[in-house]
Order: sequence, then C-alpha cells, then structure tokens
Amino acid sequence: MLVLGLLLVPLCAAAQHTVVSHLGAWLPDGVELHGSMQGMALHRRYAATLRHGGQCVILDLRKRSYVTVYPLAGNTSHCNNASFGSMRYSREDPFPLLYVSGCYGDKACYVTRLLMDKSILVQRIFYDSDCFPIAQDWCVDADAGYLYAYGGKRGGTLYLKKFILPSADVEEVHLTDNDVLQTIPITCVAVAQGSKIKDGYAYLPDGDSPGNYWLHVVDLATGQEVRTLDLNPIGLEPEGVDIRGHWIYVSFNTPDPKENKIYRYPHPDLK
Repeated sequence: MLVLGLLLVPLCAAAQHTVVSHLGAWLPDGVELHGSMQGMALHRRYAATLRHGGQCVILDLRKRSYVTVYPLAGNTSHCNNASFGSMRYSREDPFPLLYVSGCYGDKACYVTRLLMDKSILVQRIFYDSDCFPIAQDWCVDADAGYLYAYGGKRGGTLYLKKFILPSADVEEVHLTDNDVLQTIPITCVAVAQGSKIKDGYAYLPDGDSPGNYWLHVVDLATGQEVRTLDLNPIGLEPEGVDIRGHWIYVSFNTPDPKENKIYRYPHPDLK
C-alpha cells in the first residue's frame, strides 16, 4: 500500500508473510540451544542468529538447512541486535565483520569475526554518555559507513545517534557526545527490539506483549515514520530485522527455542 499525502497506511502482514526458516525442523539431533532468540543478520545466503548469552547459530536460507553453532568469543551478553558491516577483517573470512549489541551492562558493541567453526572478538565500542542509562543497542549502516547507537526510555521517546563507523584496527573505542553527527528522536516505538539502517531509513521492530507487535520504517532525514508493518498476526515477539533484495526479514522469539522462525515480507515502495 502507498502513503497518500501525510496518511500512514499499515501494510497487511497476515496476507504477505512467508516462513523462510524453522529452526527446530533444521537442527540435527544433539544440537543444544541456549538462551532466547535475539539478534539476526543476513549475508548472502546465510543468516547469523544470536541467542541471549552469546550463542551463534548459522543457517543456510537457500538450502534451508542448519550450518553450525558455537559460542561467541568474549561475548556472553544479551545480543539484542546484530548487523553486518561491509568490510572483512581478512580476505579469507566468509563474512564481513558483525556488530553485536550487548544491550545491558556496559552496553558495548562487540565487533566480531564470524568463521564457519568459531568467532573472534576484534573490538569493543562504547558510548560514554548518560543518554541511555539502562539499555542501548547498536546498528551499522554498512553502505554509508555509519554506526548508530539506539535506545531511550521504555514507552517514551527513543533516540538514534549517528557516528562515523570506527576503524576496526583498535581493540577498544570510546565514543562521546562530541562524536555524535546527528540525533534522531523516535516517537513511534514503544519497546525497542532489533534495528536495521539502510538507504536512509531505519527499520525498527517494536513490542514484547500481544497486540503490540510492529515494524516501523522511519525516514532518517526527517525522523518521520513512513510505513508500519503489522506483525500481530504472527503472535510472537519480534527480534532481529534485516533487508535482502526486495525483502524484509524478521526473526521472532518463541517459548520453545526450536520453534524460532524467520519470516519474510515484501519490501514496500518508499518513494
């Protein structure tokens, strides 16, 4: 559906979603899952799905199969969000660097090399500010070379804060308010989940209670919401989000870890 003038028209999630992965159906016998489903990031045919406590499960969406599972090196955090950058640490690496949100505690961004049999922690990034006293996420705009801190008061105004993406050749980076390039108030999200920044838009899953599951699309130039995707027909808490081609991918948490699924939606026309 299209926006007519200033009218915001929700998209119909019930008619358009497609299940692209069903974790339990793909897992071999003997593979144990630890922690709840949290961040998700896509690279070509692969989905890196992260769990609370730092477990990484890699799936092949083209073959519809499980690839591997291992703990993230140096990261036992909530892993609330994950996004791939554009640069590989080494030419031989199968994935670009992955930026993982600790969310709570020191709220660090864990810059991680994902390999097919293990991960290597390359860098930790901190935002030394009292803007986000409880929880804070990170998200990379891989194409433009920016890093965003994301958080705020639950049920109140949230904020995206834009930084130049630091080089990965330093083990620890501390960003301050002086490094902020832009601050974007977000008023449409009640409970922040994952996030994706691409082509000037922020894709922001929202909600942790039935009846309040949404995906908001925000124009970063204006701070205005331009689309809303109703996720309530799924009936599950949305977590990670990513964009590939003409599709939006959203992962959902479930009481039974093996029932975790990734759904795909047609990408709306934002012009």
